[in-house]
Amino acid sequence: MDSTDSSNDQQQASSRQRPGSACAECRRRKLRCDGKQPQCENCFLAGVACVMSPPSSRRGPKKGHLKTLQTRISNLENQLLRQGNGQITDIPSIDGSETVDMLVHAFQAPLPVNNGLPQPVDLTPPGDPLVISPFGVAPGEALEAISDVLRADLDQLYFDRVHSFVPILHQQSYLLWTKDFIKTEARRCLQYAMWAMVASMSAQLEHLREPLYRSALRLLESLKDVSVEFYQIEHVQAWLMVSIYEFTRLTYDRGWMSAGQCFRLVQLMKLHEIDNAETTAEPEGWIRTEEKRRVFWMAYVLDCFISMRSDYPLTFNERIIMTRLPANEHAFQTGQLNEPSDFLSEAVDSEASNLAPFTGSIILATLCGRSLSHRQQTTVEQIYSGVSDGFWERHQWLDSILTEKAEAIATNCPVSSTWPVDPVHLFNNLLAQSSILYHCRALESVVGSAEGNQTLIIGSRQRALSAAEEIVRLAKMLSELSYFKVHPLAPLPVVLCAEFFMKNQDLDATTDLQLQEILHTLQTLANISNLSQAWNMEV
Repeated sequence: MDSTDSSNDQQQASSRQRPGSACAECRRRKLRCDGKQPQCENCFLAGVACVMSPPSSRRGPKKGHLKTLQTRISNLENQLLRQGNGQITDIPSIDGSETVDMLVHAFQAPLPVNNGLPQPVDLTPPGDPLVISPFGVAPGEALEAISDVLRADLDQLYFDRVHSFVPILHQQSYLLWTKDFIKTEARRCLQYAMWAMVASMSAQLEHLREPLYRSALRLLESLKDVSVEFYQIEHVQAWLMVSIYEFTRLTYDRGWMSAGQCFRLVQLMKLHEIDNAETTAEPEGWIRTEEKRRVFWMAYVLDCFISMRSDYPLTFNERIIMTRLPANEHAFQTGQLNEPSDFLSEAVDSEASNLAPFTGSIILATLCGRSLSHRQQTTVEQIYSGVSDGFWERHQWLDSILTEKAEAIATNCPVSSTWPVDPVHLFNNLLAQSSILYHCRALESVVGSAEGNQTLIIGSRQRALSAAEEIVRLAKMLSELSYFKVHPLAPLPVVLCAEFFMKNQDLDATTDLQLQEILHTLQTLANISNLSQAWNMEV
């Protein structure tokens, strides 16, 4: 190629890269504009007026502006609610999320054609504040508006199907604030999380499950930068429900991460020391305080159960808890508290037989947590100095407590196929037996150092076998329950039982048959719970 051709190519490349905008005529005809003034060459040859288009300004708000605005609106709402004792029903305004949606709508709207007349800016909100927002949802995914009738149906289904497993809401108080025209972001988060849980337990509402969950998660993420003094208990309740939803419907890891968010909020709000004598009581009423207690204990129970599943360290230390156990359900919902409930240590040592189901779950979770700590401490001891005499003392002490509590649960909350099964009582019985199974695991790592303790090992294994056989019996009733009545965490004790039989197939002649029955139950539960489905896939 000669120098002339090379020069021409450079000039063409230069003209293609010419800075500036093309005129309107060249844009319309899709021609290259040379940008000459007062008339480009194309317009001169065509004999038309050459009008240069002004450079368009960048659309939309500045980076970070919307998030800052949303946080400020949320803070102002919380201040108004505090000043008005939580009752703001007459202010004809809109909530923070709706305001941000309006601004986004206005910024992103196409520019109007300038015909010489002033054009009004459209600030109409793109949807009702309680219509599910499309943010965070895959493109093209249809979101259905939540009518008043559907909201009422979702609320009722929550208290019919979910509340017995997650008893952290006062029904009357909730139904009162749902009628407020203005709701805080935390309360909206809670509603979406509740409804997602309900939709996951209803065949008719299954199509709403994922959009509701994504809406709840989007709102929760938007509140991460809010100062701790503006956190409300509904914020923690929402994270609790989102984490349980993720454990059962998504993945264990997602649920674990969301549970961590919940646990840190519980600690930031000091819910573990509500009844500390040195803590200044807040003038919020007994029901609100009781609701906070229940939120703490539900987080505590969840921490024990999911940590036991993967042998993770516990988040909450039972030795520093200064929050009383929850009152019974009737007293909580009616607001009639006769006397304060016990502290955890008092309840664990007590021989009371009339425990409320939620309190029973808390005590069993505590014993499971102790077994977990016992096993982890044993692992550490072996690394440093070998099995200590303290191991056998701890193991025998825990063994006797677990056996005693399991017998008490079976006696006071019996479960039989001859009458209607209470799902919570069934779960507590499963949990009591599985705690004995889990406790037996601590012996696996010390068999080689068991001289002089063979009797203890044989007795512990025999109790574990009896517990596993009882779980097989209980699991049959679990399979007969409606999918929507099964406790969300019920697969956990069943998985422990299956793992026990798989590791100890030589203990009994019927072990293989019982293992097949347990595996069949887990396959059935896989239809409604990822906890079971994920384990089946691993096996």
